[in-house]
Amino acid sequence: MPKTSVIIPVYNVKDYLYQCVDSVLSQDFRDFEIILVDDGSTDGSSDICDRYAKNQAQSSIISHNNKKVKDNLAEAVEIRVIHQKNQGLSSARNAGVREAKSEYLVFLDGDDYFEETALSAISRGLEPELDVLRYQAQEVFDDGREMRYEETGFVTTTGLEAFPKLAKYHYTENAWLYAYRREFWQRNHFHYAEGCIAEDLGLTPLIIAKAKSVKAISDICYNYRQRTGSIMHGAGKNEQRTRDILKQLQKTLPEVAKISGGKEISHYLVVSYLTEATNLGKERFLETYHKAKAEGFLKYIYPSSLRAFPRSILLKLSPKLFYRIYKV
Repeated sequence: MPKTSVIIPVYNVKDYLYQCVDSVLSQDFRDFEIILVDDGSTDGSSDICDRYAKNQAQSSIISHNNKKVKDNLAEAVEIRVIHQKNQGLSSARNAGVREAKSEYLVFLDGDDYFEETALSAISRGLEPELDVLRYQAQEVFDDGREMRYEETGFVTTTGLEAFPKLAKYHYTENAWLYAYRREFWQRNHFHYAEGCIAEDLGLTPLIIAKAKSVKAISDICYNYRQRTGSIMHGAGKNEQRTRDILKQLQKTLPEVAKISGGKEISHYLVVSYLTEATNLGKERFLETYHKAKAEGFLKYIYPSSLRAFPRSILLKLSPKLFYRIYKV
């Protein structure tokens, strides 16, 4: 059983896929498998996935610059490819998890890539039966710029104690910033809401809430590519994201509410959702706010610090003023 399964959802990212997969194959840590999930690509990404699997079976890798990588780089690495009709990122991640054989799961989007020592850093950070390990990211731009997020790690603690620390990071709920123990994942029947975007916000806080042991390391392991053609950008995405988050919170909030001590996570989910909704403009924000109120979401607003108090009071008493002050 490999230590880590690297699950890579792939959809029309042929210009970035070689760098993505090569960043895994060139790691100095070798105890992993790669699962490529082709989500109905139409741009040639599907063929690239098959090429990697075929060349791996021949104990060699042909890189995107046609340079043959030595056999020792391919040692003990298995690459498997899943082809499915286009069903979205959530479905692709779920399919990769079902295929995984490892002790830990990590996600790598097909247009992003790992730092050279990412898997070594993750392996060093893991402890026996650790449920969740958090590592860090930097943003990379097409013009070569990088935006590093230097975050301080923390020692192993419960998920409920870890969440306030994670909520202060620049990125909190992104699926690709955590290594998850597969047995913990399967025992809790976690899965991403299919057909939705922003599936991370719907699931990651629940995973943290249920984790008995969470740890964070300061190592920057992940390169998050900023490109306008990704599924999180473009016309209509704000509307879809808001609708999808609402759909997921209708299920997630009651589950978190059942967990003793989960109030801070419920608060985070509701406030994050309504803050994000300010992207829609004033009238649509107010419509979203009143829909959330009708769903009973406002009862989950429970500030645990003085810093969170003003935003919480405005959300409960004056949504128009909240919009003016906190619109994204």
